[in-house]
Amino acid sequence: MNDLDALRLMVKHFPGGLEVVALRIDKPAETLRKELGGAQGFKLGLSTAMMISELCIEARSEHCRAFVNVVTASSGGFVRLPVVEMREPACINKTVSDTVREMSDVTAATLLANADNNISDNDLKATLKEIGDAREALQKLERALITRNTQDKPGAVQTQSTQQWVREFDRAAA
Repeated sequence: MNDLDALRLMVKHFPGGLEVVALRIDKPAETLRKELGGAQGFKLGLSTAMMISELCIEARSEHCRAFVNVVTASSGGFVRLPVVEMREPACINKTVSDTVREMSDVTAATLLANADNNISDNDLKATLKEIGDAREALQKLERALITRNTQDKPGAVQTQSTQQWVREFDRAAA
């Protein structure tokens, strides 16, 4: 995933989508659409990217840290994904399945990239994209497990250890 891919994903999942983001950053929707699409003659500047990132993080929309993760991935780091308010509780089985699928994609991409004992720029790009997707799946699983643990307490009472996990998770996501 590159920076434009990340920003397109973030805008897509922002409440109201591209039109609302364009309005909030005071830019015509068609111009923003062309900038995000990489149309000839249109460039998305860093200040616009940062405004989009700040809007999405403030709204805590799904994939709101995708741009930040792409930027930090180039330096070997990553940013913990935010806690996203789920419309309905996450299915533990689905999040485990998604995690296994993403890890399988990491394995396949890595083996394919290293098949000729040479990691090209394209190989690296493809493999890092799969690793980012796997991180996201793992973090969703982590949050689903914490949420389920809380829900399974009598009267939804959180124990001190559960409260600590949630605080640590939320602090890391902030």
